[in-house]
Amino acid sequence: MKIVIDHDACRHGGAFADRCLAATIRHPLGHERYCTAQVEDDGRPELTVALRMEGHQHTLVLRCQEEVESVMAEGWPAFLTAERVSAGE
Repeated sequence: MKIVIDHDACRHGGAFADRCLAATIRHPLGHERYCTAQVEDDGRPELTVALRMEGHQHTLVLRCQEEVESVMAEGWPAFLTAERVSAGE
């Protein structure tokens, strides 16, 4: 499954936005999706989450429940950290 979350279009902020992101990652089909721009059943077992934030799109592929739980706990910084790691920083 692939979901696209447009944080730039979100009218909520702070702790609410963090909880909303975590809930969307945990239940991509069963959550009130305030900022979800797209949900696509791509037939893959992993969850692909693309987060649009500050004009950029950051994407994570979550392959197991441990990765889902980790990103839920860390929130949006997980997307930025993953990009720095993949870029070799």
